[in-house]
Amino acid sequence: MKAVAKKCEQDYTEKQERHDMKNKQSLKLHQAQHQRQAFSPARGRFVETLTKSRQELNVQLRSLIAANPFLHTVSDEVLSIQPAAASDIREDLLLQLHTGSWPCRTEAAEYIIESLDDHGFFDPQLPAPGFSASQIDDALRVVQQFEPFGVGLRSSVEYLVRQLESRQEALALRILTEGAQELTAHQTAALCQKLKITEDQLTHQLKIIRSCQLYPCQLNPASESYIQADVLLELEDDEFRITSLTPQVVVDRPQGPLSPELKRYLNEAQLTLDLIDQRNLTLQLVFRCLVRYQQNHLMKGAPLAICRLKDIAEDTGLHISTVSRACAHKYFEYQGHIRPVSDLLCKSIHHVSYSEIELHLRTWIAAENSADPLDDDQLARRFASLGVPLSRRRIAAYRKRLNIPNSYQRRQISKTQFCSAKTFSRRSNKIEVKVEKTGKAP
Repeated sequence: MKAVAKKCEQDYTEKQERHDMKNKQSLKLHQAQHQRQAFSPARGRFVETLTKSRQELNVQLRSLIAANPFLHTVSDEVLSIQPAAASDIREDLLLQLHTGSWPCRTEAAEYIIESLDDHGFFDPQLPAPGFSASQIDDALRVVQQFEPFGVGLRSSVEYLVRQLESRQEALALRILTEGAQELTAHQTAALCQKLKITEDQLTHQLKIIRSCQLYPCQLNPASESYIQADVLLELEDDEFRITSLTPQVVVDRPQGPLSPELKRYLNEAQLTLDLIDQRNLTLQLVFRCLVRYQQNHLMKGAPLAICRLKDIAEDTGLHISTVSRACAHKYFEYQGHIRPVSDLLCKSIHHVSYSEIELHLRTWIAAENSADPLDDDQLARRFASLGVPLSRRRIAAYRKRLNIPNSYQRRQISKTQFCSAKTFSRRSNKIEVKVEKTGKAP
């Protein structure tokens, strides 16, 4: 027994030693190369530049050129962009304040004018450091006397009330103040019974209320913006030529030694130039790959081929996020039309592009019997015969995306058109008969 126990102990010891040896071998270090890209500040600047559209880049370059003495633009496109003109309504209000004698503290009135929102309203709940409540009330009453009428009020409802009061529309004012709850719930009958008026009177007074303005002014009007293409695509001799439309900038390199501050400006100008060049190269690389995928679509009008962000990233060697930024909010010009670059991307379902599925839907519905249109189940069976199993809900989603009514609505539209055509035909026959009898046109 002792020999057996000793043998078992010896086997356990050897097994434990082999286990420890394996653990030691597994802890050995191995050298291997891994490629990683650190997110540096320069990389962040490039991502920001790539994300911007042509209009946004022009605005940024305009400010950089104005602040950097070494950075200049080749064309006048950037310099022609003017910042949105600031509204001078606040200046007019301040001018009215300082050209008259008003029973209020001037500083409090100036604070109210600067605190007006974009529509000219003032929120009394805003903190007013350095002014008492009575001073704010006195200044607010003064500002509300200025032009334009209604400036300094609290809301659109109060502005509507002031307009109706000035126009002496007593009944419309009652409807707005006493029947607000019924108006919100669309309870016209209850409102007429409450105010003891007829429905015709209510309709007339509501027209008067709708004729009033909602806002006294617009302090910061939105500036008009136009879409500009980032890439120009031209077809010459069955070959595509891609031209980047990004504004060109140059760096003036001075001669001689420079101070540390001027060196900083020069480095910033060179970095801006490098970022724009890198942006152009990235756009060219991504767009050239998109054109290669969608060549038949661009040349022959064929349905879009399957082209995903992942496919572009694999072909170009770029990260998928970089490809997404290069396509988002970018436009290209082709044959006189400006289209989003993202239009050339097309997802797939069961190895068939969305564009081809939409083309089949349009073709089948255009050729259907108008008296017995195809429903979503029949369309799904047709796709299944092509090897594309689509559910009825997916068919309905594609149909709604194409603004195509369902089968019942299409049948009703067909009946309406048939009845209209039949009525017109009857009238035409009557006219012809009358002409034959009288010999004169009616």
